Amino acid sequence: MNVGMITCTYYMKIYGYKSPDPFNWGIMSQKWRDEFTYDDFLDLAREIHDIGFNAIEIWEPMFSWRKYSLDDAARVARDLHAIGFDDLAYCVGGLGAGDVDWVEPAYRFAQALGCKVCVGCLIKDDATVVLPVLQEMGEKYDMLYAVENHPLPNVQSPEDVAALIKPYSRVGANLDTGIYNMQGYDVLAAADLLKDKIYHVHFKDSPRGGEGCRPIGDADTPCAALLKKLKEWSYGYMLSVEYEYPTNPQPGLYKSMGYIKGVLDTLDLA
Repeated sequence: MNVGMITCTYYMKIYGYKSPDPFNWGIMSQKWRDEFTYDDFLDLAREIHDIGFNAIEIWEPMFSWRKYSLDDAARVARDLHAIGFDDLAYCVGGLGAGDVDWVEPAYRFAQALGCKVCVGCLIKDDATVVLPVLQEMGEKYDMLYAVENHPLPNVQSPEDVAALIKPYSRVGANLDTGIYNMQGYDVLAAADLLKDKIYHVHFKDSPRGGEGCRPIGDADTPCAALLKKLKEWSYGYMLSVEYEYPTNPQPGLYKSMGYIKGVLDTLDLA
């Protein structure tokens, strides 16, 4: 299990950690694409590696297939491996019926990065249109897609995720622990249901019935119990810490990594 971090954890960095008013994800995402350079991305990657992460999930606006070439993707992959990252994944965002035309260029870019998994949410009502495309492109580019459980109108419940991905060998689940805990789902039961097709984990600690992220171990998401399950299952994909925090996330990330290492060390000694 490679412990990584999704780069959108630093989502407010582009604003100097001062929340814009009004706050708009679409505008913010475009600001990242327009202003964040190749060298900026590598500087951020070094910060992430210094915290202790050996894998990285690249959020599309920070290194976008819409902006960079396939040669750029291959070059940044070499640079990231030189920094010390063993595994890369690519977060493409949300998908609906109107987005199927960009699945192939995004997958082609992810392949050039050396990724084996793309991550994103999926509009539930559009699943019958999008899923066959994900399967087809997954076979073509040797890529998996991990459906993230985002709130409606996206695919949300563990049961819906399980039912929709079942027919597709190239589509699985991205278990977002914090979202499930905030919504009142049983995170461990969701993991058990999706066990054989969990291709990615967004590892968040968020309060049950509340909102926002806490450093791993500071809220009531069953993080240690899930780590134990994943270890017992010999989970072979990325555990990606997602810590969306409106100011500099570094202190919380150091704390999160310390917690994760402590739990895994305990399991190794058991």
